[in-house]
Amino acid sequence: MKHPVIFLYIAIFLTGCQNAGDNDVRTAVNSQLSLYPELHLQDLYKAFFQAEFGAEHIVSDTTSAGRYLDMELSVPDHSAVLYEPIGADSTFYRVHLRAVQEGYISRNQLFSAFVGGVHSVEIPQIEKWNKTWPHIDAVIDKMNLNLPDYDREKAAIDSLLATGSYAIHHSEDFSSKYDPHYRIVRKDLFEESLLPLLLQ
Repeated sequence: MKHPVIFLYIAIFLTGCQNAGDNDVRTAVNSQLSLYPELHLQDLYKAFFQAEFGAEHIVSDTTSAGRYLDMELSVPDHSAVLYEPIGADSTFYRVHLRAVQEGYISRNQLFSAFVGGVHSVEIPQIEKWNKTWPHIDAVIDKMNLNLPDYDREKAAIDSLLATGSYAIHHSEDFSSKYDPHYRIVRKDLFEESLLPLLLQ
C-alpha cells in the first residue's frame, strides 16, 4: 500500500523540478527581452547556446581572436549594461566591450578571461543540446511572445540541428538595433577576475 504514495511523491517531485527548470528558462527569456525587446527567436537560441557552451564556436586561433577584439574595441559600444548573465543557469556571462572602453577592466583582463573559458564542443554535448533546445523552445512557445519570424526561424534552427550544425548569428534586426559587442566569459572566471572591477 506504500508504493502508490511513494510513486505519487516522486511524480510530484519530478513535476516540481520540471517546473523549476521551465521557470528558469522563462526568467532568462524575460531578462533578454528586458534588454532587447525587439529580439528574435534566433537571438534567444544564441543566448541559450552561449550559456551552454560559451564562445568556442568563434575561437579557433587566439591570435586572430585578439586582433578581432582590438578591431571591435575601436568601435564605440553603446550597450545598456556592462555585463549580463545568460541562460537558465547563468553559467556564462556576456561582458560588453563598453566595460573596457570606459576603463572598468583592461583589454587583456577581458581577453584572458574570455580565452580561459573556451573549450571545444564534443559530439556527445551536441547530442545533448539537440534534446535540450526543443525543451527550451517549447517553453518559449508557451510564453506567446509573438516574436518576429518565429515559425521561419524555428524551422531554420531545427534544420540546422538536423545537419549536425549548431552555431548561429544574431538576427539582422538585433544586429541593426543593438549593434552588440561583447565577449562570453565563464561564470567562475567572470566572478573571480572581472566582477570585482566592474562593481567599483
